[in-house]
Amino acid sequence: MSYNISVLASTVYELLLSFSLYKRQTLMKYLDLGSKWPGEVEESLSPELKQAIASKENLFFEDLLVLFIEQSPYKHDIDSFFEWLGNMSAGELFERIASSLDDQRAIPTNLLAQRDQSIKLLKEWNTQYFQDHREGVLERLTADAESKQKMLEEDSGEEVILQASRFVVESKTVQNVCLIPSLHIQPMALIDHLKDTLYISYSVKDPKKERNELLRFTKALGDEKRLKILEFLSQESHTFTDIVSEIGMAKGNIHHHLSILRGAGLVNLHIRDERNTFYYSANKEIAEEFRMLVDQLL
Repeated sequence: MSYNISVLASTVYELLLSFSLYKRQTLMKYLDLGSKWPGEVEESLSPELKQAIASKENLFFEDLLVLFIEQSPYKHDIDSFFEWLGNMSAGELFERIASSLDDQRAIPTNLLAQRDQSIKLLKEWNTQYFQDHREGVLERLTADAESKQKMLEEDSGEEVILQASRFVVESKTVQNVCLIPSLHIQPMALIDHLKDTLYISYSVKDPKKERNELLRFTKALGDEKRLKILEFLSQESHTFTDIVSEIGMAKGNIHHHLSILRGAGLVNLHIRDERNTFYYSANKEIAEEFRMLVDQLL
């Protein structure tokens, strides 16, 4: 392993992630939150906030907030974090993020305006949605982060990343991997690649909902096309394009099947030096985990 691994537990990041999920709404049907979650959230939002979120053109600054969260002494206190961030000058903002960006992410000239708009929106999001769902969040995130830290003392970094997210880091240019526990994205894992650092948001499992994992597993296997995909990926890792060519289905359908397989933990995603290109392989170790879940049930 040629990269460093850190673990970041933060209620501020959980707030940010919940906001991003609501704004983008691209993964909802694959998450435990469900496709009805955005509509349910809207019932608690004011017309002004809904309009402000809808009119926001991009999440450029929000996508970079993880860099500030990582550096902030107020990772666990939302109000203090926003006060800390809001007091920075344009020069300070630039210095804190410039070294983490490559040519693919140019820093905008209106950095202060984007910062101020982001803080305003996220404060309102916290007031109208997130603060009503914060009970026990920090404790669960912190406990899981501590368990991952302990695992890093006993197991290889590659194994810890794999167990947490089903990502396999094979890139030679990656120098740092930051694991971020999350509750909102169960059962998926998300990744953001900033220059030489990977930020991997992974799902914190709820031991009280192990039956959900069993259901995801059995449902994922209950489709012939998904079985064919798994069989193809059991030989070696392949790109999305390879899978489309082999299975002979529309890209949208393949993406749907892969998302279900990912949510069930049946496939691994390999990160190599080809930016924005993932390689998929079958998780051959999951059979034992499935057997244990069935034993517990019976």
